[in-house]
Amino acid sequence: MKNHSVCLCITGIVCALLFSGCGEKEISQAELALGNWTQEKNRAYILLYTNQKGEWTSSVKIAEGTSKIVKSKGNAKGTWHIEKGQMIFTVMASDIEDVWEKNRTLVYDIVELTENRMRFKDENGAMAVWTRTRMEKAGNAEPVLSLKMPLDPVVVNLNKNRSNDKDRYLCLKMNMVFKELMPGQKIPPLHPKIHDSIIIFFSSLVYEDVKSFDDISAQCKKLVQLLNPYMEGMIKEIAVENVILAADMDRVEEFVIEHTPPPPPAPGEEAKGGKEKPKDKKS
Repeated sequence: MKNHSVCLCITGIVCALLFSGCGEKEISQAELALGNWTQEKNRAYILLYTNQKGEWTSSVKIAEGTSKIVKSKGNAKGTWHIEKGQMIFTVMASDIEDVWEKNRTLVYDIVELTENRMRFKDENGAMAVWTRTRMEKAGNAEPVLSLKMPLDPVVVNLNKNRSNDKDRYLCLKMNMVFKELMPGQKIPPLHPKIHDSIIIFFSSLVYEDVKSFDDISAQCKKLVQLLNPYMEGMIKEIAVENVILAADMDRVEEFVIEHTPPPPPAPGEEAKGGKEKPKDKKS
């Protein structure tokens, strides 16, 4: 009986070991290295993006005194792979050769590689520390090249040179595109004066100021200068998504309906928009 109990105990231990080996697949170093990384040096940030195709891109951003505005120093790109505990970068193109020297292969010993941190040692023994800029799972989406905020549709009655000029309506759907952010920096909230400032700006213009798309683009550059004080200087451009010049209100109404998102459902309203079940009739 005693021997039977010992056999059962051993069998249980073996089963436990077998099942423990059937858990989640261990993430490889190559998978951990995927994504967006940053390395800080004085007031400069070296940004690095590695993808599943074995390609990487990098740029250097320099913060001004306020740390609000980002200046780009340059870019580089190439291929990467991990082999025998080493991270190997091949530099194919670069205009920041003090960081990534063109046509060189850089070999680093991997000291630490986790989901949020990489530590490499170069051939001279110097350490480089990279920190993940977004807490995303390894191997996830492509990097965000630019950040944008959709603006509400804008409709203005353009100014007139002469009182007998016919009415013309400028209808715009635009996005506010922001400059690249430093690690940990956030986009400021939309200032309440932004929409009114846009309306005042465009309604002061006449037809000749906006008669072509190039004219409207030029006006949007002026608009950036007007709005940036409200957004901490973070606006890179105002990008026009859709525009029409209309002479009648029917086209204006169509534009507004097309480009205005539907309101959120009222509290208690069914999310799927289904009809309420009829109440049981009393006998």
